[in-house]
Amino acid sequence: MDSDKLYNLKKFVQGNSENLICLFIMSISAFLFLQQSPLHPWIGSDAGTDSSVFKTVALMMEHGYMPYKDSFDHKGPLLFIINFWGDRISGYRGVWVFEFLFMVTAFFMLYKIARMSCNVLTAYITAFMAISLLFTYFEGGNLTEEYAMAFITISLYIFMDYLNNDRISRLKLMLCGLCLGGVLLLRPNMISVWVVFSIVVLIRLLKEEGAGKYKKILDFLTWFLIGMIIILLPIIIWLACNNALLSCWKAYIGFNRQYISANDGIGTFAAKWISFFTFFNTIVYTASFLIQIYLCGSKKRKFDTAYIVYMIVTLLFLCLSGMSYGHYGMILVPVVVYPLSQLFAELERLEIKQISKKLILIINIYALSSIILPNWISLVSSTASNYSNRDSYKISDIVRTISSLIKENTTEDEAISVYGNWNIIYVISQRKHATRYSYQFPIGTVKPQIMDEYFEKLQEETPKIIIIAAGEYNDRMNSFLELNQYSLLWSENEDTFDGALMYLKNRGNE
Repeated sequence: MDSDKLYNLKKFVQGNSENLICLFIMSISAFLFLQQSPLHPWIGSDAGTDSSVFKTVALMMEHGYMPYKDSFDHKGPLLFIINFWGDRISGYRGVWVFEFLFMVTAFFMLYKIARMSCNVLTAYITAFMAISLLFTYFEGGNLTEEYAMAFITISLYIFMDYLNNDRISRLKLMLCGLCLGGVLLLRPNMISVWVVFSIVVLIRLLKEEGAGKYKKILDFLTWFLIGMIIILLPIIIWLACNNALLSCWKAYIGFNRQYISANDGIGTFAAKWISFFTFFNTIVYTASFLIQIYLCGSKKRKFDTAYIVYMIVTLLFLCLSGMSYGHYGMILVPVVVYPLSQLFAELERLEIKQISKKLILIINIYALSSIILPNWISLVSSTASNYSNRDSYKISDIVRTISSLIKENTTEDEAISVYGNWNIIYVISQRKHATRYSYQFPIGTVKPQIMDEYFEKLQEETPKIIIIAAGEYNDRMNSFLELNQYSLLWSENEDTFDGALMYLKNRGNE
């Protein structure tokens, strides 16, 4: 390397040393935290229920099938693309690479948001206080919220930098639009940051003096839309060219609308009410909300008022379905970092320096000892064991047994069907699913026609093997098995039908 290149590299490192150190710290943190994902390279255990569905759709894509049209799910297409490329990278655990990259990005941007208000040490404390919510809400990994966090934190930083510091560029506008497009391709009820702050930006631009403001609005909108188009258009074209765009619309938009309104009247309202306060009722979020109310009252800044709206709208969007699944709460992590950073910033600005230093010290000690360190100590304590057992095969015995029997009794080209919601069977056995529905619950409860379509197609295809998940055996399936002469090949519990069951089609009687 010549002297000029060496000098430029040294200058770059010196100028970006804080960011590089932060990136290193957050990479280590993400690697350690993601030991909670069953797809971590040292873990490799059973993927979660939803994660297995996404990996099953990716498996079907590898066989030339299309999401929605050939393999039903109601999440966004970006999730299946991520899983598809994860499988291409390194098979079963490959998607963890994307988990890691997205998590590092989210952690790094949390620090950057906090650093806009306070010093280096308190920025780290703030970021890790926000991250502490993940120990409550992270449920197995490879879920929409995990990927959405990176998009949300990037855009929140861009909005804050513009509204508070008046810094913006076309590249940032494109990146912000691209991030919105990414979240729209995951799940659309996570877009509160763009909904609230785009309106705030528009109002700010309209209030500017001079005739050039409309040109500026058009310029902002143009570059923002270009960013969205960059990520949306290729995927829309891909779906359209493979005749899956309409199926995508019906599943992703139509079914989800039905999913949200599955319970009518007071039941829905009560469920949403409970969901709202379930996610509101955590120490970190409640404290952040109260801090933000204080900021609105003391500073009377328009941005702080808008941020309160953002916090509320995020919770309202999160509760649209009335469900209280823990992983929904992951998108609250980016929301709390700004109010927490403002608390430290206020303390740092106190005129009586001795008091401010003591207050900061007390709050830091409390945050570290009560909120941050306990979970991380527990996580780090298991790291050595996870590393020592990294080569062990950790797939559960029942999944391994069933998958082995499937491989013994079918070829790679033959499809099977799992009755229930147990898609890990497809993933580990590497077998395609019969019918359009790899799983039937709870989607068959939301839309009963799905069950009729499933059994109609099952009758047409009569796959060689049918697996019934524990607790899902019922009269309708029993009638199908008897009519088509399936025989019991294996059962989890002898002489009972309350465990998992495996049936083999008797081809000799056809």
